[in-house]
Amino acid sequence: MNLLAFETSSRVGSVALETRSGLHVREVAAPREQTGRLLALTDELLSAAGIELEALRGIAFGRGPGSFTGLRVSAAVAQGLAAATGVPLAPVSSLLALAERALRESGLERALVCVDAHMGEVYSALAERRGGVVEIVGAERLSAPADLAAPPAGPAWCAAGTGFAAHAAALAGVASGAAEVLQNLEPSAADLLPQAKRDLAAGRVTPPKSALPVYLRDETAWRRGS
Repeated sequence: MNLLAFETSSRVGSVALETRSGLHVREVAAPREQTGRLLALTDELLSAAGIELEALRGIAFGRGPGSFTGLRVSAAVAQGLAAATGVPLAPVSSLLALAERALRESGLERALVCVDAHMGEVYSALAERRGGVVEIVGAERLSAPADLAAPPAGPAWCAAGTGFAAHAAALAGVASGAAEVLQNLEPSAADLLPQAKRDLAAGRVTPPKSALPVYLRDETAWRRGS
């Protein structure tokens, strides 16, 4: 299946293209400059793979939560390409993508992902692998670091995400219970693909105009903190 994915919720953005020949990923920094770079990297990946945009079976993007500017960039690029080509669009949680990466790299079955949200807050979610599928357990949250709790008793888990680095002192107690701490880990476009494939196979697609970022924080608050 030819799939294209964009993830720009964090400091380092990425574009991933999966085809029969394999998975190809490119990274891009500087969120405010990412729109042009995402399109250029998309052209580069498609050209190298020898396929046209219209040959894609789906387009995914990290819907957040995360960087306000970054989320708008990936959503706009994905919406534009999907609207222009009619290729199905699948927004995927950026926290789920981070959990996919954390569980793959740690080899564990549960992950508490925590991303620095700035303004003294963090985005977080608990995820676990069930029957080979990584799922968010409960809700994605925006909270003060002090309000983040360790997962309930169960299989070993990893702590992953920039929140554990940015708020190391406040989260030391929570992180102490983890089997592994991956505090510099960020989501990658490649890790949007597992959920995107499931959504596309089940027909869970979103019209481009309705494919909006999930901020967990309103725009006014973001601008106050910028």
